[in-house]
Amino acid sequence: MTYIKKYLIFLILFFDFHELILSLTPYSECTQGRITAYDGYEKGGSCGFGIPKMYGAAPNEAFYNLGEKCGICYELVGPNGVLLFMVDSHCPVKGNEHSCSGDMLHFDLHKNGFDTIVDEGIGRLNVTFRMVSCDHKSNMILKTKKDVSKYFFSFVILYHNIGLKKVYYSYDNETWTGLEREGDYNHWTIRGVELPLYIQLESISGEKVETTINEIIADNYYDTGVQFSIPNKMYDPFSLKEIKSPKVEGCCKLDDAYTDIYYEGKYLGEWQDISNCEPENEYSENCYEGKKCIKVNFKDWNVYQFFNRIQPETKRYNAIKFAIKTENTCDKCLKIKLDDYSFYSISTSEAGKWEEKVLTLEELGLTSSTKKFRKFMFQGSKKDSQIIYFDSIKLVKSDYDDQGECSINTIQDYNVYNDKENKATSSINIESFKLLIFSLLISFLLIGRN
Repeated sequence: MTYIKKYLIFLILFFDFHELILSLTPYSECTQGRITAYDGYEKGGSCGFGIPKMYGAAPNEAFYNLGEKCGICYELVGPNGVLLFMVDSHCPVKGNEHSCSGDMLHFDLHKNGFDTIVDEGIGRLNVTFRMVSCDHKSNMILKTKKDVSKYFFSFVILYHNIGLKKVYYSYDNETWTGLEREGDYNHWTIRGVELPLYIQLESISGEKVETTINEIIADNYYDTGVQFSIPNKMYDPFSLKEIKSPKVEGCCKLDDAYTDIYYEGKYLGEWQDISNCEPENEYSENCYEGKKCIKVNFKDWNVYQFFNRIQPETKRYNAIKFAIKTENTCDKCLKIKLDDYSFYSISTSEAGKWEEKVLTLEELGLTSSTKKFRKFMFQGSKKDSQIIYFDSIKLVKSDYDDQGECSINTIQDYNVYNDKENKATSSINIESFKLLIFSLLISFLLIGRN
């Protein structure tokens, strides 16, 4: 075998293992959601997992569904990148009506995770997310409460790579009794325990795995010795039921809060009117499209402007497009300005008639070295009354090929906080590392023989 062939085989094997380590398995289609952030998560949430070992979130109460989503991981695409996080608490409706009332799926993220994908000063925004494998490095852990005994054995299951659907127990390893999650706190409780105690865990895929408890210890981390396998299935993120014919998707794409700026009386996405002249944003006579448009009096050099607090990326757009109508003849009667660049003069061809304008961002002064932009401003050029109408304002997309974004660091560094949990979670790490080294050695030997 030639040197080149050997090198190619090595590269293939390397990237196979690299993909094994870094790939992330999606369990649902990409879906729109909304996020905010909260502090005070450091001691753990209602799922009972204790001190967070990865980025976490508290979904709205309806989605949380009495702990059903506890331990499930999600991949979220925000303005500044991708976040992998796990549900470890919930956001109750009471006291959080503005965000967690159930009007749409909402995640209240740990503040440290939120800050990695959103600029400072942004409090609430829409994102794209999907359910994914947690890719935990350990077996599942059964953690008992502090007051357990043979009369009251209550526990929570940690580190499951896919949603935990049901827990069963048996004393003979043949006859199984199902348990129900207790309230919002994700605990499973057996009253009156005999040893050995057999525990069976069922994932949302229907897979069942078993572990055995031979002694009752309070506040203990039992290594179950098992982990759910990665199913080749997709699920509805709300009901957790299998989707038979899911959409074929790569990575999730950034929620489009930028392309459409104004239509039918509303500013869309993250665009907001910040004018000083109080434009009529729901004017309803002889509009260009639909029933509503914008009427602005630019008397005394008034300014009409709108901005996007998230800021569109320059690479995604190359122009702004809008319909305009002036009541009087307009020869450079209006100026437009993008951010802090120079003004650009606008004329219309005929008074009282709608026409479309397409102005490139380059014409407005933007260069390719500028990564993002924020604001458009229109200013009149007369002291007297000057009525101008606008409609159907939008950005024109460039030829940028949006492939979406996926998480790379899907295997987490948990920074385990105590020895007893570390001992329970370390064995699978060692075995996985041994398997990796052994496989690489075999590959090198096969290359050498050829």
